[in-house]
Amino acid sequence: QGHTNVFSFELLTPKCCDYLINLAESKNCWTSGRHENYPTTDMLLEAIGMKEAYENSVLQEYVYPMANYLWKLEGSKWEPSNCTAETFLVKYDMNSQSHLSLHHDSANYTCVIALNDDFEGGGTYFDRQKLLVRGKVGSATLHPAEITHRHGARAITSGVRYVLISFIRSEG
Repeated sequence: QGHTNVFSFELLTPKCCDYLINLAESKNCWTSGRHENYPTTDMLLEAIGMKEAYENSVLQEYVYPMANYLWKLEGSKWEPSNCTAETFLVKYDMNSQSHLSLHHDSANYTCVIALNDDFEGGGTYFDRQKLLVRGKVGSATLHPAEITHRHGARAITSGVRYVLISFIRSEG
């Protein structure tokens, strides 16, 4: 998928994904109005006590360096210590929110991790690239967030879809 600037790779174990879903459902503090233009049914990672561990172990060690490599990002502004992320779990279900309209994320790039696959429909659709991504459980997808990669969450038709999303910005 390199020609589309959408890259997917395995990142989390299925056991880790199940753990995050179960932790989020046990906390049950879903919100629906955090994002002004394209709100999702979501929960910040800090609400389940996983922000620091995820940012230090996953983003700093794997995701930031992978993005730097894939897009040839250079200079101190792209060092992991100069990047920040807003990370949240999103829940798509038939009762509250089954999809999300086409939009651009407010970030330099975005990481989307598929946490489960026991649903029908769904996936992340990139309209300019004519690409639908439905990753395996634990797989991450990186894409530029602003300008070129307008995308949306296709509607699920049954079950519940969970994804973990990081809006990543360089602060350097």
